Amino acid sequence: MHPISVCIIAKNEESRIEQCLSSVKPYGFEIVVADTGSTDRTKEIASKYADKVLDFTWCDDFSAARNFSLQNASNNWIFMMDCDETIKEIDVEELNYFRKHLSENVGSVSRENLVTENGILTLNNIDYTERFFNKKLYHYTGIIHEQLTPIRGSEISALLLHTTLSHTGYDMTPEERKAKYKRNFTLLLKQVETDTQNPYLYYQLGKSCEILEDFGRACTYYDKGLSFDLDPELAYVQAMVVSYGNALLRTGQEETALGFEGIYDEFSSVTDFVYLMGNVYKANAMYEKALEQFQIALQMPFGRQNGTNSFLPLYQSGLIFESLHDTDTARALYEQCGDFAPALQRLAALQP
Repeated sequence: MHPISVCIIAKNEESRIEQCLSSVKPYGFEIVVADTGSTDRTKEIASKYADKVLDFTWCDDFSAARNFSLQNASNNWIFMMDCDETIKEIDVEELNYFRKHLSENVGSVSRENLVTENGILTLNNIDYTERFFNKKLYHYTGIIHEQLTPIRGSEISALLLHTTLSHTGYDMTPEERKAKYKRNFTLLLKQVETDTQNPYLYYQLGKSCEILEDFGRACTYYDKGLSFDLDPELAYVQAMVVSYGNALLRTGQEETALGFEGIYDEFSSVTDFVYLMGNVYKANAMYEKALEQFQIALQMPFGRQNGTNSFLPLYQSGLIFESLHDTDTARALYEQCGDFAPALQRLAALQP
């Protein structure tokens, strides 16, 4: 076996944990599952794959549960996963090289977030998350949306690994999603009471409000989070800016969103931000500038949100030309959107 432990916390995950653990088992890692109070077959299924299935008394603290799993791992090197994730691609030789030669660092992985669209599990977006680390140097902090934190010092040096996880945690019914984020929102409010200067918490509060379709309140939290002196290279900062802009548009504050012109240079390398600026200009009827931003987005790499460098700017450009009564150009743009349902609907509407 490799001297690496895969640690997972679980509760009532009988529908997903087998797929998760069966994707891990072939690679020769120790598997540690910390169960936080399942009443279904989660522990029974986990015991078929895991080296250790442990009981943790839930205390409304995700970091405490994760740190419990670390403490019970036989190895110092930890690969953290969730039950709604599976290994799509992993380079074990790279992990061992990292462990031996980059021991002070943290390994980040790519995570493909999948949701069901028209009955098919479809890529929604890709994010990057820190998952591979030495437990002597790092642990988790925060009762909700827990963050990997150095035990000594404050800086994390993260390197992206050639490892990809598939994640279905966002593939929920509207009722399941609202229940989850109501719970998260309550825990976040509890945490921010004692950690008022943490911009990441305000980002997560904003995201919870967004999921609950309270976009006005989301704007308030995003604005608070962005009031701190932040590094624009951080992924969550980029995501917060884009989410704030989208929330402003959803609440009819398109003129306020124009203020993002002042941060354009800082975020011009972020595909989702450039696409957002196209939408901001479009909402303000500044069509020439909007089309320019959509054209730039089409030349950029994949963004966090699926389609921000392909069918989405094409579709939005089509809407602009259609509003200007240039249906031929609009139709040509819609045709380039592939099977994107809104574009197909506009094509059908434009049929003579």
